[in-house]
Amino acid sequence: MLSSAPVIVFHAQPHTFGSSFLLLLGATTFWPSPVRAQPSDPAIEHLQGELREILRAPELDQAFAGVSIVSLKDGRTLFAHNDAKLFNPASNQKLLTTGAALWYLGPNYRFRTEMRRDPVVKNGILEGNLYVKGYGDPTLTSEELFGLVNDVAQRGFKTVKGDLIVDASFFDDNVEGPGWDQEDSDQAYAAPIGPLSANFGTFSIRMLPGERVGDPVQVLVWPPVTNIEITSSATTLGSGTLARAWVGTSRLPGDRIRVTIRGALSIDDAEGQVVRRPVANPSQYTGELIKEMLVMRGVDVKGKVKLAPMPKKNTIHVATHFSRPLSEIVSTLNKFSNNVMAEQILKTLGAEVGNTQGSWESGNKVIHDFLVEIGVPEGTFVLANGSGLNDTNRVTPSLLTKILQAMWERVELRPEFVSSLAVAGSSGTIGGRFENSPAVLRLRAKTGSLIGVSALSGYVNTQDDDTVVFSVMMNDYPGRARAMWRIQDRIGIALARYRGPDTVAAKARSEASLDGQKTQ
Repeated sequence: MLSSAPVIVFHAQPHTFGSSFLLLLGATTFWPSPVRAQPSDPAIEHLQGELREILRAPELDQAFAGVSIVSLKDGRTLFAHNDAKLFNPASNQKLLTTGAALWYLGPNYRFRTEMRRDPVVKNGILEGNLYVKGYGDPTLTSEELFGLVNDVAQRGFKTVKGDLIVDASFFDDNVEGPGWDQEDSDQAYAAPIGPLSANFGTFSIRMLPGERVGDPVQVLVWPPVTNIEITSSATTLGSGTLARAWVGTSRLPGDRIRVTIRGALSIDDAEGQVVRRPVANPSQYTGELIKEMLVMRGVDVKGKVKLAPMPKKNTIHVATHFSRPLSEIVSTLNKFSNNVMAEQILKTLGAEVGNTQGSWESGNKVIHDFLVEIGVPEGTFVLANGSGLNDTNRVTPSLLTKILQAMWERVELRPEFVSSLAVAGSSGTIGGRFENSPAVLRLRAKTGSLIGVSALSGYVNTQDDDTVVFSVMMNDYPGRARAMWRIQDRIGIALARYRGPDTVAAKARSEASLDGQKTQ
């Protein structure tokens, strides 16, 4: 089912979207207005001239671009271009989600997955049901689930007479968020969202050539749960041929998935081909996976996997799995821009901070409150999802630099947030950018990319050891994103070379003093 989740929208300056908005009133401001650069500062004038020249690149002739650059030393705005205009941020939206998560949940917050049982056990036989409840863990893997199942098996259970009940009530029933309906695809980056979700809501399909030419391609599915069906006509071709298999998925009744494979593989393709595809219902799927693992560990579950609330009384704790700390999860999320992790966290914010069922609406209310608390004006943003997927959210470059400033000022959050960002020339989504430039290892940033959308926002350590925050956003450009990356990189390099007015003035005073000594 496609998303029908409500979208929280805040009245703002329209750029490329409609005019019907809901205004929510919020808290008082936290940040003072930035100080605009004085034109009499030669160092800043030089930087501004260089940045204006960069923005005159012909690749931006048909694009809509915005830039905000602020010094953290004194809060001075060093450069602003369309900084109060609204842009589609793409994955820069994850800065809002991860910032709010660290702000309200704290870097040591851990997600949990809990298993409980009915009371009566006789000779290793559980007379009733086994229960599992998920609390939004965005990093739960098959390996971690097996550890949880192993804890259950080590309690001495041999048989579960009842059902495996999956409690998915921590989130609402809507598994596809705002923006999912804007594309017709089965890609893993748009997997459904659930409070009990393994392997980022996906399963893997490995295809290997047969033993002889003409043999069917071997198809291996992991995890091997029963609600995935395989239909394949792919064959094995001779050595040296260029061949590739095509994989498509379709949903069947009862949250089952049919995988259709066509094409061919070369017999000497030892690695084969691996793809990941989203499941239909992550909580049901993870429950099926847990049941399969219980059987592997010698625990026979007689009943079925069912979605239902766990009884509030008269159940006994069996085992709990805790995730890595939120600080580590945020680092993985931001460096590699994982959509599913961002949406899991957004819904968890709604449940934990909003004290209600996790949903896109309740999560966005928390994001709204976070923005207002740090001083972002009401009515200057549009919130829809937590990952930035497709054409849903709208923010300004100055909003992003405001978040970067606020996270820097929170000393207990600064190390975790700053280190979560990709590092120029070293790691994450900009590990291959800024090579052989002053920005290498001095610039940390979050990327954002969609068709016609590119953004880069983060921190730069300047030549005088000041730190500046920046946001560069491009919308509506034709052609490839790499052209936008080159412009963003030039801006980042200019900031990494920058020396502020205090440094320039000190150097001038020093040189003047030396000249005076020479003439005496």
